[in-house]
Formats: sequence, structure tokens, C-alpha cells
Amino acid sequence: MSINSFWISTTPRTGSMWLYNVTREILKLSKINVLPIKIPKSGQEFFEIFEKQSLIDQNDSNKYVFKIHQILKPNLPRSKILTTIRDPRDICISFKEFMKTDFDTALKAGKSLLKYEKIYKTYNKDYLRFFRYENIENKPIETILEIANFIGYKINYKDAEEISLKYNKKKVKTLIKRNDENLLSKIKNKEEIDKSSIVYFSKDNYRSFDTNTGFQTNHISNRNSGDWEKSFSSKEKEILNFEFKNLISEYKF
Repeated sequence: MSINSFWISTTPRTGSMWLYNVTREILKLSKINVLPIKIPKSGQEFFEIFEKQSLIDQNDSNKYVFKIHQILKPNLPRSKILTTIRDPRDICISFKEFMKTDFDTALKAGKSLLKYEKIYKTYNKDYLRFFRYENIENKPIETILEIANFIGYKINYKDAEEISLKYNKKKVKTLIKRNDENLLSKIKNKEEIDKSSIVYFSKDNYRSFDTNTGFQTNHISNRNSGDWEKSFSSKEKEILNFEFKNLISEYKF
């Protein structure tokens, strides 16, 4: 049976939402039914769709794109995996701000990349592909063409350019801002809130959730790659450089 499932499997804060949406857009351009239509909030939901639907789906016009923060097996049926690699020091500051955590928790998140990289680089290159975060940031069109090539769908430069514009930081920030304002207005006016459009942690900690793209409140930061240096103390920088020295050297971060 043909490949019908594309997995975005990454460490958090490494461009997975961009990769997820871009992969879906490439398939849509090829007149494919991209599933699931409504974006689930959890990896568990994606797995259930994989097991109950895509594995047995015989319709060649249906393709599934899943997104999880979990290491997958090297032999998932009917599947390909797209993953990301990013300077782990940037992951740490991004995770710290997005999840509102302390340094140690952020460091743990950054270290999860080491496990992904170690395991995933042993997988077959036709089955799994690494995409560098700084290329997503600095060479989005070329990266989009590379994604299309890997998943087996040809698109032209102009299409890639349009997808790149649709998911650039400015556009996504506007989308998130609109969702945030809509959610706040509903809370303020005590209107009913669709549970699928909110990620709820506590009374004071919640995010808007876009069911068409999966983007959430604060998903896009104002920082650029390398900005981690401005955000950590000398001692913390020392710890980061020590913990990640091999990866930094191998990928020339």
C-alpha cells in the first residue's frame, strides 16, 4: 500500500508548527484531501487517527499529516517522518518563555533534542529527513521545495513562495492576535467558548488555539536564532555550552 501518512516528529520549539502547516499546504496544492481537517491538540489523538483511519484507508486521494513531540519507530507502515534540528540553546530560551518555566526545565527540553538526533540519524534517509530551523527562518522557499521533494509532490517556485508568505512570522502573528482577541472578548462577555479553540492550564494560564493550523498564543516569538545569548546569565551560558558542545560542533551552531 502507498505512503499516506506524514509525521512531523520533533522536540518542542523547533519549528514543528511551520513544518506541519507547510506539509499540509503542499498536499493541498496537489488536489489531495488533507486529513485530519480539524487539528487535534494532542499526540494521542493523532495516533488514534493513524490507527483507526489512515492505516486502513484505501483512497489514494486521502493523505494524513500528524504532528507529535515523540520519537517514532523506524518502520511505521505507510509513513514518512519529517523532523527538525535547531541550536539547543535557542530551544532552551524559546521553551523557557513559551512554557513560563525555570532554567532547569528549559535545559531538559533542550536536551531532548540530543535523544531525537542520536536516534533519528540512524533511520533510513528515504523514511526520515532532518530540516534545519535556521533554513526555515532564512531560506523558507528552498526548504518548502525540499519538503515537497521528500514527500513526493512536485510544486513550482511560485507555489513555494506563496506558501512561504502565508506562514511567515508576521502573518502567523496576526492570526494568533486575532484569535487571542476573540477569546478574550468571549471571556469578558461570558460567552460560550468552543473547547477546541482553547488550551486550558489554569484560571490564569490558557492559550487560544487555531483549529485550522494548530497555532497557539505566543507560538511565535520576536527572537531570532542566536538571541539566546542575550537571555541567560554567564553561569547558564557556561552550562548550555558544556551540555551541547558536541551537537554545536557537529552542526556548526
